[in-house]
Amino acid sequence: MPTFKSGAFVQQCFASHPQSLNFQALTLPDRVVVMCTNCDMRHRFLVRTLTTRAGEEGSAEREAKGDLAQCVVAHPADLRVSTVDVVHDSVKLRCGACSRTYTITVSAFETYRKDA
Repeated sequence: MPTFKSGAFVQQCFASHPQSLNFQALTLPDRVVVMCTNCDMRHRFLVRTLTTRAGEEGSAEREAKGDLAQCVVAHPADLRVSTVDVVHDSVKLRCGACSRTYTITVSAFETYRKDA
């Protein structure tokens, strides 16, 4: 199966079955992969920026690759996609264990079948 270079596929998965988008991998410096367990598609985000807020809502955003890497090691099953916005090229991940939200500004969306 070819790789589709469009955010439309991840947007469709998120709209149809948002609870099925599970964190799969973080490959620093610039890739995040999520898997849709409902349709067996992998969605890869090429990261332009990855930020989180330091503390409560309204506080300044800061670079978060190190924080996300720590979540991936400590509790990867708790990372979920919480927002997909292909118009603004962004995706948000939420960590249920540490209550942190990560905002990814995406430079490219790629979708492919899990067995590809």
